[in-house]
Amino acid sequence: MPHVPSIFDWVEQFLAANRATVVLNVLLIAVVLLAIQRRLRREDALIPSEKLTFRNFLELLLEGIASQMRATIGPEWHRFAPLVGTLGLFILISNLLGLVPGFTGPTSFVETNLAWAVLSFVTYNYAGVKQHGVGYVKQFIGPVPWLAPLIFPIEIISHLSRMLSLTVRLTANMFADHTLVAIFLSFPLIQIFVPWVVMGLGLFVAFLQAFIFAYLTTVYIGIALQEEH
Repeated sequence: MPHVPSIFDWVEQFLAANRATVVLNVLLIAVVLLAIQRRLRREDALIPSEKLTFRNFLELLLEGIASQMRATIGPEWHRFAPLVGTLGLFILISNLLGLVPGFTGPTSFVETNLAWAVLSFVTYNYAGVKQHGVGYVKQFIGPVPWLAPLIFPIEIISHLSRMLSLTVRLTANMFADHTLVAIFLSFPLIQIFVPWVVMGLGLFVAFLQAFIFAYLTTVYIGIALQEEH
C-alpha cells in the first residue's frame, strides 16, 4: 500500500545512489588497471611510446605522487605509496565521472569523502604510533605537564579539524562545480557555448582536488613520522 513519502525514503534513495556511483567508479578503475596490466605484459612494454598515451599519462601522475611523497615522508615513503596512490586515483576518477552528463561522481556525496578522510586520519595516526610508540602521545599534552589540560583538547580539535577540512573541501568544491554545470545545461541557448568553459574549469578542479587530498594525506603522514616527540 502506498504511503506518504518520508525522510527515510529520501535517505534510502540517497544511499542507494551513493553505492551505485561507488561501484561504477571501482569498476572503471578495475578496467583501467587491467588494460594497463595487459600492455605491461607485452614485449615492448618497457619502451615508452612516442605519443602521449593514457599509460604514459598515468605514469606521469604516479611519478609525481612518488616524487612528492619521497620529499615529504622520506625513505619510508614506499610503505604508504599504495594507499595514497589508490586514494588519489579513486578521487580523480570520481571527480571526472561527475563531469559526464547523466552521471554523479562518488565525491559528490559527503559519505564517500568522509570515509576517505577517516582513512587518512587513521593512517597517519597509526603511522605515528608505530614509529614513535607511546612517545607519539606527547604531542597531545605539550612540553610542560601542567599545560596538558589546556593543550590536550586543543590538539584533539586540531587533528579532528584535519579530517573535517578534507571532507568539506572536497565535497563543497565538487558539489559546486557539478551544480554549476547542471545549471548552465538547463538553458537552451547557453548550454551550447558556456558549459564547455565551465567543464574545462571543472576538469582543472577535478585534478586539483584529487592532488590536494592526496598531498595533505602525505603531509600528515610525514609530520606524524618525522615530528620530534
